[in-house]
Amino acid sequence: MLTWCLTRRTLLASVVLAGCKRQLARRYFGWLFIASASERGIAVADLSLFRRVTTISLSTVPGQVLLAGKRVFVTCPEAHVLCEIDPVHLRVAGKVDVGSRIVAAAVTPAGGLAAITDQPAALHLIDPATRRVTKKIALPPGPLGLDVSDTMAAVTLGPLNAIVRVPLSANKPEGTTAIGSRCGAISFRKDGETILVAAPDAKEIITIDAATGALLTRLPLSFAPARFCPDSDGGQIFVTGMDGDALVIVYPYQNQIDQTIVAGSRPFGMAVSAVDGQELLFVTNPGSGDLSIFDVGTRRLAASVHVGGDPGEVLLTADGEYALAIDQDSGDVAVVRVRSVLARDMKTKPLFTFFPTAARPQSAAIVPAEGQA
Repeated sequence: MLTWCLTRRTLLASVVLAGCKRQLARRYFGWLFIASASERGIAVADLSLFRRVTTISLSTVPGQVLLAGKRVFVTCPEAHVLCEIDPVHLRVAGKVDVGSRIVAAAVTPAGGLAAITDQPAALHLIDPATRRVTKKIALPPGPLGLDVSDTMAAVTLGPLNAIVRVPLSANKPEGTTAIGSRCGAISFRKDGETILVAAPDAKEIITIDAATGALLTRLPLSFAPARFCPDSDGGQIFVTGMDGDALVIVYPYQNQIDQTIVAGSRPFGMAVSAVDGQELLFVTNPGSGDLSIFDVGTRRLAASVHVGGDPGEVLLTADGEYALAIDQDSGDVAVVRVRSVLARDMKTKPLFTFFPTAARPQSAAIVPAEGQA
């Protein structure tokens, strides 16, 4: 008598094979780069084959993966550098030394790079083309989070429970706004005129006037906010939290909450994409191992796919064909063919495929291959 041991990967593979008997999918030519806390390197997967193909070695554990135009950068916090990755030859092309531990980094709307460091606390503006720091601006102690508009950087300060505003054209901060509670995620409204800050302990979203630093509103929530995701035109911002099953929709131009909806079990990572003229919000559900897809216009569930495990970040290919849900622990990637799961005549919503990458992923990005739209 034989005893069979079915792992999660075996079960998912069987679903994949069943799903692949349907209509053939269009291939996407590009790379998935994953910064893993378990490796001193960047795991690279070929998305035309949906498999891990190599690791780009680094001297230390990577932090964030950033796309600055067609250039790819990875923060290496403890090494005090940003490494540029050559996406054609899949190797390190050069480094930017900022001289201190990198706390967070962001891409500016103009395609530049900004990074905040501690000890000493500073904002560094970087030209990706030359890999040079073009400006260094001293900050108050304890910078934690960062977002950048066309003209300004907004930085959260841990010890002060405050936001500091830094004009990119100046040599010093403009001013500091205390919010009276621990700061979480931070984001500019699309026009750059308002700053939104998550205050998880207070269960609030706080809005601040970017020009004056005046506190505009405190928006109370039923949960501790943790992540922001704007829609395509920035007129709505979707908010998920640290627990619970709710997702909040904020109108940032009106400084008000529009609606709270149930978005699966423990909604976490989010991404927005338009598919055949339909704007969709993709939400991972670690509580149930699902990927939920909502119609942004109607706020209704369009589809739900069981991806298994503990899905965290979700990424979308530029053609709208595939959604990639990345497991927060194993780094396994569940691939969903979006048009297939949206099809009305399908009784089941199968995965398209599934492949392993690197454990404990911290950040990931899809990089189109040369010539890929």
